[in-house]
Amino acid sequence: MSAALLRRGLELLAASEASGAAPRQRIGAPAKRARGTRAKAKATQARKLRNSAKGKVPKSALAEYQKREHRDHFRANLKFMTSARSTVAESVTEQILHQNQGRKACDRPVEKMKKKKAAEGTVFTEEDFHKFQLEYFGS
Repeated sequence: MSAALLRRGLELLAASEASGAAPRQRIGAPAKRARGTRAKAKATQARKLRNSAKGKVPKSALAEYQKREHRDHFRANLKFMTSARSTVAESVTEQILHQNQGRKACDRPVEKMKKKKAAEGTVFTEEDFHKFQLEYFGS
């Protein structure tokens, strides 16, 4: 702190002590008011303490980590999924899937490809092709 700031603080302190020496309270009702302000001050003090960390025990970082640590629920999920099987007819599931399809190509299921028929034999022989080549191209 600077010397000027300290000097100014001491001047204010001296001024407040000088005014504090003068009698503050009047005779009569002010005693009740002073008691009420003390109660309010205590209440606000208690509220401040309640909102602060004073008196609270800090939690262990390890305990917090273990509480939030990823747990494997695979076995419980597997048990649930295998026990809760619903037997719905395939036609019903097809209807539901068809209803939920969009119009975009990515929403459409891949259709099963039909097998191509076996290549049928040609009517023409190799000699016929050779004869046609000679007639058409001339070589």
